[in-house]
Amino acid sequence: MGYTCYLLLTALLCFSLMAKGEAADPTAPIRLRLLTEPLPPLSYLEGEKATGYAVELVEHLKARLNEGANIEVLPWARAYSVASQLPNILLFSTALRDSRRSQFDFVGPIATARIKVYKLATDTDIPTSLDAAAEYGSLGVYRGSPSERILKKSGVKNVEVSSYPLQSLRQLLAGRVRYWCQADLAVSMLLSQAGTTEFAITPLFELERVELYLAFSRGTPALTVQQWHQALADFQEEGGFAELYERWFNMPVENTQSHILWHLTPED
Repeated sequence: MGYTCYLLLTALLCFSLMAKGEAADPTAPIRLRLLTEPLPPLSYLEGEKATGYAVELVEHLKARLNEGANIEVLPWARAYSVASQLPNILLFSTALRDSRRSQFDFVGPIATARIKVYKLATDTDIPTSLDAAAEYGSLGVYRGSPSERILKKSGVKNVEVSSYPLQSLRQLLAGRVRYWCQADLAVSMLLSQAGTTEFAITPLFELERVELYLAFSRGTPALTVQQWHQALADFQEEGGFAELYERWFNMPVENTQSHILWHLTPED
């Protein structure tokens, strides 16, 4: 009996030492939390399953890296709040801007979007600037979007902010806003989800060109960021990235050379 207990204690001690050794290993994989927003066709839910271009891309990179975490689809404001406060968060697809450079390490770009202002096709007024559009009526955006940032920066006051991009589109279709500001990559599928077609709206003018990235929250190990970048670079070099992009957007990818933009510190 005493010898058996001795063997059990020895085995437990060895297991404990091994576990401590693994925890101290700087190359051990870090479990990430993967967050995205409902913005089709980049990312959205079909039933309870996340899908979309960016979701497929991240799922592919996950497989290369043996990352087991599930992708969570949350409202952008909530996802961004979580990623701004905690380490080991991958937030996608994230627009690159100066205000975020101190909070995230960016890998990409993974897509290029153009922010445009749209009107109903039946609307006969054709403003050519934000100021002119704001004089005609309100502009719909969703909370935390590049469109909202652009309008705030431009000083436009006549803005209606919704929680989701589809909600903003429905406001346009119902006449509750006069214009809609949205990234072009998402427009076709949002129209489909709203039960209409591209003939229902007309683009007026472009506000900004935006590069979208994988954003890793501050505190995520540099090695983890580098591993995800290498997986993306390999996928691009093999041609799978361009094929995925063209399948989802029916247009050629503009940039197939990824890079890392490390977060800036106050000294930078």
